[in-house]
Amino acid sequence: MESHVYRTLTRIVGVVLILVGGAAIFGGRFTANFIDSQLSDQAITVPTSEVITGQLSAGAITEETADALTPYAGQPLTTGAQAKAYSMMIQDHMANAVKKAGLDPQTATFATLGELIEEQEEALTKEIAAANPNASEKEVAALVKAEIADPTTDNTIAAKAAELTELRYNVLLNGNNLRGLLLSAYGWGLLGTIANAAGIALVVIGVLMTGASFLIRNGKKNVSSMTAAD
Repeated sequence: MESHVYRTLTRIVGVVLILVGGAAIFGGRFTANFIDSQLSDQAITVPTSEVITGQLSAGAITEETADALTPYAGQPLTTGAQAKAYSMMIQDHMANAVKKAGLDPQTATFATLGELIEEQEEALTKEIAAANPNASEKEVAALVKAEIADPTTDNTIAAKAAELTELRYNVLLNGNNLRGLLLSAYGWGLLGTIANAAGIALVVIGVLMTGASFLIRNGKKNVSSMTAAD
């Protein structure tokens, strides 16, 4: 009686593991397909080997980033692993842009750049106000805005403010947004891979447990039959 209970419990647990494992495999594959679909819609292609080598030689990317990109060179970006490698390249490009602006990549953020831009705008406001003593505050503000927006300006303060604004929005903001999306895809892809592997393991264990319960039962029946025959 006791052995029958153990066999039944083993069988039940085995079936449950198979069901849970199957669900995990489904979840893992669904995640992988979803990531593939979302990334494919972005139509991003990993740089070719030649481009990667050229960027490494120019110092645009680090050797670590080059090593991460090389296995996927020239491929459409469709997986979490590719997304992580591509995000590393974006981070390197952002760091280089910050360095070219004479700033420290470790301390330059969207917020700190905003503070630097404000300093440049304040200095430019004082300069323009001094040059236009009869202008109202509103008129001075308009002149400051126009000077910063003028790509041909020879005013160094305005040019610096424009450079920092470009760096803040088109490089750091857009770059960090894209990196966030790519790293999110990598994170979900990793979870999907783990779920798929765990699901396969659970199914295998479940099949073994279920099969073992039947083998034990049949084995005992055979032993009983042989004993009765003797």
